[in-house]
Amino acid sequence: MAQASNSLTLQEIVDYLTDKGFDLVLRGDASQKIKRIERLSAAQTGDISFLSDEKYLKELTNSNASAILVQPKHADSCQNSAIILDNPYAAYAFVAQKLYAPLDVNGIHESAVVADSARISPKASIGANAVIGEGVVVSDLVVIGAGCVLESNVVLGKQTRLAPNVTIMQDCQIGEDCIVEAGSVIGGDGFGWAKHQGQWVKIPQIGRVIIGNHVSIGNNVTIDRGAIEDTVIEDNCIIDNLVHIAHNVKIGSGTAIAGQVGFAGSAVVGKNCTFAGQSGMVGHIELTDGVTIMGRGVATHSIHQSGVYSGFPAVPLAEWQKNAIYAKNLAKFSEKIKGLNQRLNLLEKQTKEA
Repeated sequence: MAQASNSLTLQEIVDYLTDKGFDLVLRGDASQKIKRIERLSAAQTGDISFLSDEKYLKELTNSNASAILVQPKHADSCQNSAIILDNPYAAYAFVAQKLYAPLDVNGIHESAVVADSARISPKASIGANAVIGEGVVVSDLVVIGAGCVLESNVVLGKQTRLAPNVTIMQDCQIGEDCIVEAGSVIGGDGFGWAKHQGQWVKIPQIGRVIIGNHVSIGNNVTIDRGAIEDTVIEDNCIIDNLVHIAHNVKIGSGTAIAGQVGFAGSAVVGKNCTFAGQSGMVGHIELTDGVTIMGRGVATHSIHQSGVYSGFPAVPLAEWQKNAIYAKNLAKFSEKIKGLNQRLNLLEKQTKEA
């Protein structure tokens, strides 16, 4: 377990969660210091834990944690100090953010290369060997990791964090309170080519990537700049590792994208959609709000009805499940049809002989 960068009293945790909108009750010593988060069975003095799944209820009664995030219905089973609230799992996420927030050192590392025309907030942090191009805007409390490259006219909103070796290409914009993990490339050229006399001719990609607020982008994600119009990721999207988003794609707010998902050019995704691992979407089609594509499913046509879809091509889940059962029994069906054909041939022969 990694060591927390901060320590907090239970009262400070309660105040923080209250500010985040939780309705809660503290039972226990408000001055108790919390230094780590641990699972129920491993927690010791100074640790906080949580119960979000009833299968761990037995561990709740035996836990040595100094405090536990717990629902009201389980509070009586908790012998420890407790923060009692309806959603312990979400509360755990916020507490982890607070306890394990990176220790930032404002300022620019001496090895960073920063263009004279860049506007860098004095409250920002720029790591070793970062390169900041002409006209870049870096807002308050932005953290730029070691080895990052921001080409000309990039804009980063307040409290956005770039992990090491992130590349943001020219003219792209990222909103406030975003996270871009290591190795990701935002605004690389889209796959634009035209054929002329048997040769491929590259089409310059002159659009941008525009990313909203509160967007999380995983490791080694590639989001291509638009060919002419912009590629757009709206607010509150979460994107896992190894995702590819091609040029001119539009992703609606609140959408969740798991690892190894791919979007072809000019695909349009509605709000609050979900893409499970290794799913995808062909280009120049649209998904309405609230669509879920299950693992390895591929949307090959526009979908205008919210719901859960699976398969290739993606169809409503109930239909896909029915088809999967049929596919599983194809060999049996084949043998049965073969037997029926033999019987039919025999009957036809007997009829002709009669």
